[in-house]
Amino acid sequence: MMAHSKKGGDDMEKLTIGIDIGGTNFRIGAVTRGGQVLHFEKMSSRIFDRGDVVQTLCGQINAYTERYGIRERVAAAAVGIPSIVSKDKRTILSAPNLKGFDNLPFSDRLGALLGMPVFLDRDVNFLLMNDIDKLGLDRDSTVLGFYVGTGFGNALYLNGSLYAGKNGAAGELGHIPLYGVEDVCTCGNVGCSETRCSGKYLEQLTARHFPDTEIRDVFKYHADDPIIVKFVEDLALVIATEINILDPDYSVIAGGVVFMDHFPKDVLLRAIHRMARKPYPEENLELLFAEHTQQSGIYGSGMYAHAQLK
Repeated sequence: MMAHSKKGGDDMEKLTIGIDIGGTNFRIGAVTRGGQVLHFEKMSSRIFDRGDVVQTLCGQINAYTERYGIRERVAAAAVGIPSIVSKDKRTILSAPNLKGFDNLPFSDRLGALLGMPVFLDRDVNFLLMNDIDKLGLDRDSTVLGFYVGTGFGNALYLNGSLYAGKNGAAGELGHIPLYGVEDVCTCGNVGCSETRCSGKYLEQLTARHFPDTEIRDVFKYHADDPIIVKFVEDLALVIATEINILDPDYSVIAGGVVFMDHFPKDVLLRAIHRMARKPYPEENLELLFAEHTQQSGIYGSGMYAHAQLK
């Protein structure tokens, strides 16, 4: 079942297609230069479970642009995926939560099939670009993005640009090792922070210690329990570690977990301040919460595509 938004916008205005592929949902929308998301749709990511994923995505984009009569207006597409992306932004190197996307030459293949430029990046990078815009942050600043959802995502925006690292693997904060943790991560390593700092682990804690409580209510009824306090403080530990290394202008905290009902933001913020180095960066930390919508990743990717076309 697809969810549709209303049509709108200037019929002659050039558009980009913003795409957000997650482990659960596939989202697509047309984005104007002014940042309006048109014709939003969402469907299951299971559409990629069979066959060639690039061919499948091409078919989805072509059907989408035909459905709304916008093919001639579309100048480019941008795709965000929870993955490690090569530094040249052409190849998906590793996407543990998506079948068929590993070691995939992506941008060139999809671009050739569509006959338009295709831009690729980690989904959290596009989310951070969305947050920088929506929060009105200085485009020349250093901004760290911490995204606590099913996993733990991280994006680095250093001195005015996204930072990828030598191999495109920078910002894998969910995969720093935690001392004394022996759980095997989905990446294959042992003791990654994501095995303790994620929605997936919160589900395990809830089932194990609060079996009569639904996951959505765990903070409402158990926020003061030492088990939940430790979960929140472990999030702070990982966040404060990167803050101490990079001394950012702003740190953006977002994701489904931190916007669950009664999530103890005060406990998280106090723990970050306690763990941050004194006197700096602790004394003038700028810690911001950014609430996302279904369209946030589409906005970020679509606006990125517009910027690349300039």
